[in-house]
Amino acid sequence: MLILALDSTALVGSVALCDNEHLLAECTLNTGNTHSETLLPTVEFVLKSCGVTVEDIDLFACTVGPGSFTGVRIGAATVKGIAFGKDKPCVGVSTLEALATNARAFDGIICPCMNARREQVYNALFECKGGKLTRLCEDRALAIEELLGELESYAPNSKIYLVGDGAELVMDFDESGEQFPVLDDYLILLEERLRNQSGYSVAQVALEMYQNGISCTDAELAPVYLRPSQAERVRLENEKKADGANV
Repeated sequence: MLILALDSTALVGSVALCDNEHLLAECTLNTGNTHSETLLPTVEFVLKSCGVTVEDIDLFACTVGPGSFTGVRIGAATVKGIAFGKDKPCVGVSTLEALATNARAFDGIICPCMNARREQVYNALFECKGGKLTRLCEDRALAIEELLGELESYAPNSKIYLVGDGAELVMDFDESGEQFPVLDDYLILLEERLRNQSGYSVAQVALEMYQNGISCTDAELAPVYLRPSQAERVRLENEKKADGANV
């Protein structure tokens, strides 16, 4: 089964082509350019390099959130566009689960974190044993301080591996180590390559989901947001102010 998978939910974008578990090609960009400029050309490059066309793809996959609202929309729109009318299955993957998959070689607690601004991160927790991930909680948005307090309960029994673009924020939150001293010897920031988005990881999560009967059509593929966008928050705040003025 040929799988085309992509992730554009953070600054780093990644596209991969896989034959089931076998990686055929992966292209990851961390250039600062917008995904609207680079994502589709990267897809075309990966396919052309492997002598494959979109018509050959059996399964389309992308991360659908959480992450940058614009990046999530671009990724979903790209897959919807290239899969349109082909009657091929699509899979929407949790960005956090894909990031956790990067760290499957490490036994312990895998803690993917994405920068959600305002000293918050998008986060989920997974336990990894022998390369198998077990989800410990649903995707969520929470304060970094709250997350660190929760991680303390795992520290005495397990190493905790941080991945994602919010990993350094979590690692640096309590630089003195005074607030969460238990974590000093257990919290581990993985190398940058493993912290960043990986199209291959997206493909592997998508393959497992598809094998478990989870897929959708291109029309059904949709972003998953954990909280309102900045524009929506501003609108709601303005509406509350207007309502208060009218009381």
